[in-house]
Amino acid sequence: MKRSLTWNPGTWIALLLLCTFPFHHSYSQAKTVSDYISVNGYIKDLSTVAFVSSPTTLTPYTLLHNRINLKIKPVNHLTIAIEERTRLLLSNEQLLVPGFGQQYTQDNGLVKMSFNWVNKAPVLFNTFIDRLYIDWTDDKWDIRIGRQRLNWGINTTWNPNDIFNTYNFLDFDYEERPGSDAVKVQYNFTSFSNLEAAFSPSRNVDSMIGALKYAFNTHNYDIQIIGGNYCRDVVVGMGWAGNIKDAGFKGELAYFQNWHDNHFQNLAVSASTTIDYSFKNGLYMSLAFLYNNLAANSLYSASQLQSENLSPKILMPAKYNLLLNASKQFTPVLNGNLALIYSPQINLFVIAPTLSYSLATNWDIDVIIQSYFANNMSNRFDVLGNSFNFRVRWSFSN
Repeated sequence: MKRSLTWNPGTWIALLLLCTFPFHHSYSQAKTVSDYISVNGYIKDLSTVAFVSSPTTLTPYTLLHNRINLKIKPVNHLTIAIEERTRLLLSNEQLLVPGFGQQYTQDNGLVKMSFNWVNKAPVLFNTFIDRLYIDWTDDKWDIRIGRQRLNWGINTTWNPNDIFNTYNFLDFDYEERPGSDAVKVQYNFTSFSNLEAAFSPSRNVDSMIGALKYAFNTHNYDIQIIGGNYCRDVVVGMGWAGNIKDAGFKGELAYFQNWHDNHFQNLAVSASTTIDYSFKNGLYMSLAFLYNNLAANSLYSASQLQSENLSPKILMPAKYNLLLNASKQFTPVLNGNLALIYSPQINLFVIAPTLSYSLATNWDIDVIIQSYFANNMSNRFDVLGNSFNFRVRWSFSN
């Protein structure tokens, strides 16, 4: 009987650390630990109160979030990275939602690296390793193997070209964004042009992703062209970033077609564009548009908008979506931001104001509000949900 080899997070970390041993003596005695090891991260306390239409149905919870980013550089050109997020959630929501704790252990990667230390209401204690890779770089080549962020998106908000690790921009508490178990090879022709090949395997053949991206600059525009396989689809797309006079102009377009659909009945088109402008008084504004033809044009709860299971084929539940964003630095330590989203076909309206204050060099306070409105089951405009969030963050680095 054949035995399968189980690759757990400890196995991967051990292999990466072993890779450092042969190179240890190549360092000069004059170098210090900080020359080849860097550590940074933060500790956050997020307190949230959520309710639907009446504050009498409050669902409060507290989330303590610690992130540690560790990078080891044993020799020139080589970097080993391990990054993890550990979260302690205190909430009675575990008693109300069946399988609530299992949501935190979901890991779509080839190797499962998310596990719960404690999963007993009202306590959930989870660790998730979302970066674990080896990277080798020189003037022309960049080769990275392991869990990493393959950032192919150009646009500010919605990214149809981000086929490897789609993220939900409404998830404000995950700035690092998801990663993928993948192999990436990039060759730089010049400072403005490169060719990148990436492959993300999966335990399910229909979930594998592999593609090429060619990026270049022409007429003061950064252009990229992508093509390859996305799960069960062939994908072809492009993106651009440049300016129209003093305004920024970005966009992405992607076309998905099932490999086995000879009648072209299930094709998916996802397109987004953004125009932004910075005024002399410090006000920054942007207007974004998204079209995804496979959207169901139906929305029944705020949890659909907050879902992490997004796809570059369907980035919003409505086909047509508009976003207006404005931010302003009122003082050197006080910043405000307002995001408004509207989807006319389902009458979806999202308002998300944020106020950020810097207490000190490493201390920040944020107040974040998110309110969702849309047509309900009776086709009447109604509130879907509200959340009021207060966050304190302390950052550290060596």
